[in-house]
Amino acid sequence: MIRFGTSIAGAAGFVLMFGLGMALDRDWGRITLTATIAALAFGLLAHWWMTLWLVSLRSAQQEQARQQAAQMKEAAKEADVEPAPEAPVS
Repeated sequence: MIRFGTSIAGAAGFVLMFGLGMALDRDWGRITLTATIAALAFGLLAHWWMTLWLVSLRSAQQEQARQQAAQMKEAAKEADVEPAPEAPVS
């Protein structure tokens, strides 16, 4: 997932800067250099952001699992503490 997103961001950066260079009627060498640098920058930024996002997602899932385990433990403790209803004496 990170590789795909990094590649897409790099390609988008290249296309964006290439198109902008063409629109501004720059020379080919400058367009290519600028587009290549933009592809690198966009790719690195996307890689950093997606890594940060996935780490946050994993930590949120672990926290949710810990909370569910604590709730189940508490529910089990409460079930053991409550006395069972007794049958009426006749």
